[in-house]
Amino acid sequence: MIKNWFEELEDLLRNGVTPEQKIFANRYARKAKFHIDKVLKGVDKEAEETREMASSFFRLLEHKLNLNERTDPPSKEEVKAAVQQLKDVGRFSIFVTAVILPGGVISLIGLELLAKQYGINFSLIPSAFKRKKKEDDPSGQEDHPRQLTDGSAGSDPPE
Repeated sequence: MIKNWFEELEDLLRNGVTPEQKIFANRYARKAKFHIDKVLKGVDKEAEETREMASSFFRLLEHKLNLNERTDPPSKEEVKAAVQQLKDVGRFSIFVTAVILPGGVISLIGLELLAKQYGINFSLIPSAFKRKKKEDDPSGQEDHPRQLTDGSAGSDPPE
């Protein structure tokens, strides 16, 4: 294989470039230029979208922390809650995309379980779609469907 390559290179140097090779090289160069331009346009578009997203996140953060209406800086808890909300924006876009795909919900659950099994703190599910833990819920109760007296899910429990 390398011998053939050297022979072709030697032939090229001795005899010059054939018209077929010029046509091939010209066609290859035009296609390469087209694809490189396409990638560069995509990178430019992605950079513009990222700038817009950063601006949107800043406005969301500013609204969440009421920065226009206060003089004191936000507390650590407020900043933590705002950052969590910003994470949920990204999670929600992935969540919605995965949910509409066939098998997407199962894939999300599988990823969550796999991450937990390996001790990775990872989640693609927005916090609004998760059950509250007992220590997070001031009432001390988890969100569960209401049950009838016979144990089946239904409306309000009897009083």
